[in-house]
Amino acid sequence: MSVDTAAATDRLMRFLAVPGVTGQEKAIAREIMAALKQAGVPAKAMRFDDANTRIALPTETGNLIVELPGRGTMRDQPRLMFMTHMDTVPLCAGAQPKISGRKIVNQAKTALGGDNRCGCGILVSLAAELIRQKLDHPPITLLFCVREESGLHGARHVDLNALGAPAMAFNFDGSSASSITIAAVGADHWEAEIFGRASHA
Repeated sequence: MSVDTAAATDRLMRFLAVPGVTGQEKAIAREIMAALKQAGVPAKAMRFDDANTRIALPTETGNLIVELPGRGTMRDQPRLMFMTHMDTVPLCAGAQPKISGRKIVNQAKTALGGDNRCGCGILVSLAAELIRQKLDHPPITLLFCVREESGLHGARHVDLNALGAPAMAFNFDGSSASSITIAAVGADHWEAEIFGRASHA
């Protein structure tokens, strides 16, 4: 199976160039939807939940949810979900991606925003390749979350009833393409007040 890597790279470059710091995901959501439509996903398959109305911090939009019906011999198999987040840390505002050899670099003096525009590119390219190659697949839900960088708020407040009851889910956010994490021990929350120059989220 061949993947259109040029198209996938073009999508990633588009996504990296769109500002969308945590809580301000409306523009990148529009760009993702436009790319999905160009790939052949109908507009009626895309919608937003109302997670932003339940998040205590100002948030422009809800999570973007996309449903792809099953196809061919796998159309009646259990639904799968693939998820990522749309937001970046504030240091990524104003990124200017450029291809340099085999790498994507930033021409601006900001962070690039690969976290997690790479995940957005993966999910859109997944949909694009399934459609382009007319591949058999089970029903699929794509979930693009808001406000991940400021505390996983989009995922915490997602409308679970809108996800189509997936039997299994895969989250794309960092690490190597050759590794997979299947569980985490948990999380702990604490607050700290730091004085100095900001260097990350």
